[in-house]
Amino acid sequence: MKNVQLLAMLLMVTCACNQSKPLSADEIKQLDAVEKSMFDATTAGDSAAFRKLCGSDYYTINANGEAQTLNEALPAVPRFKGSVAKLSEQKQRIFGNVAFRTGRAKIYVGSQQVAEILYTSGWEYKDDHWQYIHWQGTMAGMMLKPLIGKVSMEPPPLKN
Repeated sequence: MKNVQLLAMLLMVTCACNQSKPLSADEIKQLDAVEKSMFDATTAGDSAAFRKLCGSDYYTINANGEAQTLNEALPAVPRFKGSVAKLSEQKQRIFGNVAFRTGRAKIYVGSQQVAEILYTSGWEYKDDHWQYIHWQGTMAGMMLKPLIGKVSMEPPPLKN
């Protein structure tokens, strides 16, 4: 699994290095609106709108440890209908025509918080628009509280 993640990151950075011209400030600014559209499509459970935002090579690694291609992920989009994502701690890194955005998302259904994740989303500026190409979510905060004291939260010691 780590090899697949590493390979995906290396491929994205390699593609970014092949970018012929730097992105304009306006093109980078468009990413805010496109990412908002992605979260809106997800929380509306709208698979068709979600698909339109994605590149054909979209790949997700979810907080539950499941990895999926775009076609494998699309049937799950409707299960998020009615949820609300409250985002914080957002940062962005641009490498040529590829952007990585990171942050924390607290997911609510009504007033009940149901999940908390740290995430990385990957975007590629291609064919004159941003394409959503990657998602990786990691359980955080309230998701980990039931595990504290039951499992080791520390990495194993290094073997010499």
